[in-house]
Amino acid sequence: MDKRRKMMLFSLLMTLAMAIMTGCGGNEKKEDVKGSQETADESQVEENKTQEDEQQVKEGDRTKYPLTITDSLGNEVTIQKEPERVVSLAPADTEILFALGAGDRVKGRTDYCSYPEEASEVESIGTYTSPNTELILSMEPDVIFASDYIDDSIKEQVESTGAKTVVFSANSVEEVQDVILQAGQILNLNEKAKELTDSMKADLKELQDTVASVKAPKSVFVDIGSFYSAGPGSLLADMLDKMGVNNIAADTEEAYPQISVEAIIEKNPDIYLSLYSTPEEIKKTAGLNELECIKNDNIIFYEALSEEADVVQRPSPRVVEGMRLLAEQIYPDLFQ
Repeated sequence: MDKRRKMMLFSLLMTLAMAIMTGCGGNEKKEDVKGSQETADESQVEENKTQEDEQQVKEGDRTKYPLTITDSLGNEVTIQKEPERVVSLAPADTEILFALGAGDRVKGRTDYCSYPEEASEVESIGTYTSPNTELILSMEPDVIFASDYIDDSIKEQVESTGAKTVVFSANSVEEVQDVILQAGQILNLNEKAKELTDSMKADLKELQDTVASVKAPKSVFVDIGSFYSAGPGSLLADMLDKMGVNNIAADTEEAYPQISVEAIIEKNPDIYLSLYSTPEEIKKTAGLNELECIKNDNIIFYEALSEEADVVQRPSPRVVEGMRLLAEQIYPDLFQ
């Protein structure tokens, strides 16, 4: 139970205690004086409660340092003061930082950090799998935000200088929201983080209310390259599930299973969603051309590294936008 709720409960108990005392004993001559005193006491308690609640709200918007958090990999990270200089080693992290209004604190980003447009003005430290550690260290970051792709040796190098590394990894829409709130806490931008996540929740509800009218959910095969797909435990699978779409890889036991052409044909999906192979390449694949979705051109294709491909794959504040983009193409009649 948080401090604010404890204070509210304490005030309630105090009020009840006073009410009980009022009903017990005491002669009539003292009742008026006693009643007046109790009313004054209750008013004072209520005034104190209001002041305490207001103080809690104010304090709740501020991060208290030193701050110890547990990142997505289960690592405990202690941050001594509000970070002024940060480096992002993942496109999704860069989006989160700019969405929080911390773009001016970002001193380094990867080659693939393409959104928002202002991010391109930040110096690049290379790719997120092979960043230039010397360049990162020269930027003197207080905190480095990374994905779970970061190599352990690189993490050790940058941390040896005192910089703190926080790893974010989100495999569901809820986890994306948790990451945003944690980033807001680290940067002392809690109020903005809550605004972002509240907006995401509202947009998600609106989208789900729209697709709820679908009586016959469509089935989809997601091809992220070489017939690897989005299975349970992956962000894209969670997005499809929340949209009321039947993911033919949902019954696998891997987050990114490789599915045979024979299995795809057997599942016979209504939609072929490709994030790698072009429709022309898919149609040339022996066996796939037998599928009705291929014959009828029910293929959704997002070119690799395009904005559309990014928005449907990145665990960023735009994840619900990605869901809507997919929903509009899977259930076009709902969005006319």
